[in-house]
Amino acid sequence: MIEFYGEVSEYTKRRTDLLRRRCYATWLAVLAGVLAVCTAIAAFAGGFWVLLACTLILGCTAAVLYFLPMKKSMEQVHWVFRVTIDGDTVTWIQYLPDREIKKVKPLRRIKKVYKTKYCYYLVYGDLGNAIVCERSLLRRGTFDRLESLFSGKLFLKDVRV
Repeated sequence: MIEFYGEVSEYTKRRTDLLRRRCYATWLAVLAGVLAVCTAIAAFAGGFWVLLACTLILGCTAAVLYFLPMKKSMEQVHWVFRVTIDGDTVTWIQYLPDREIKKVKPLRRIKKVYKTKYCYYLVYGDLGNAIVCERSLLRRGTFDRLESLFSGKLFLKDVRV
């Protein structure tokens, strides 16, 4: 069994927020690219201006999200998690002031695991909804055991700004 438990540090919260925004910006940029191709096709068929306006709006939104600076502080946001990897399941619990949210997912559905200097991101779909496992919050198990569980799926992620 591997378990991470506690409140995620300010540094990790800010870096995670930045990575998630960049993930969303990438998706918007891809959508803007598809719309740009549709705009080029529509230039020959009529309706060019509407598609061009949509493309520009999506492209600008993606650029703003991607290059927006990291938040100065996230002290008011408390991320208290318990992540347990036991057998073939991952149990993720977030403790909120008035309730707790619990999700249980199969281990085999994890597509990638990003390793940074301070944490691991267990990615099911995209980085926007990854499970954050801060290294300093490891309570049971070892990092070697965690990395051996995800051999072939483990990638180093640079989060410099």
